[in-house]
Amino acid sequence: MRIFRAPAFLIVMVLSASSSAAEYSSIKQLLVGAIDASDGRTSGFILGHIAEKFKRTTGSSAPILAEVSTIKSFKQDGCKRLNVRLTQGGVATSEGRTADFGMDYGLNLCRNGSPPTEGMDLEQAGKVLERQVD
Repeated sequence: MRIFRAPAFLIVMVLSASSSAAEYSSIKQLLVGAIDASDGRTSGFILGHIAEKFKRTTGSSAPILAEVSTIKSFKQDGCKRLNVRLTQGGVATSEGRTADFGMDYGLNLCRNGSPPTEGMDLEQAGKVLERQVD
């Protein structure tokens, strides 16, 4: 999915120029940060292995901006539905131009790294796991 939005590119440019922009080697750090944030949001640049793979895939050397926001809070303490948006500028299009590329994905996550159990049929899940072990 290609997203053609100038604001995302401008955000990347502004944050790139800022010496205080947060940098993360793991998206997990951002996810937990959003779970703990009072406004349910966090953002920063992704570095390391994940960023290099993303750059190889898109062919752009521009930084990868990750923005995490809370969609829903579960009753279970420290568990939320999160949206992750990864954005990178300077990605070549099939028309030979460059544009911002963005992708979003959502996940249910608890602070301890496990999924929330709310809405989960634990008895049924146990039966499935028993079959896989046998």
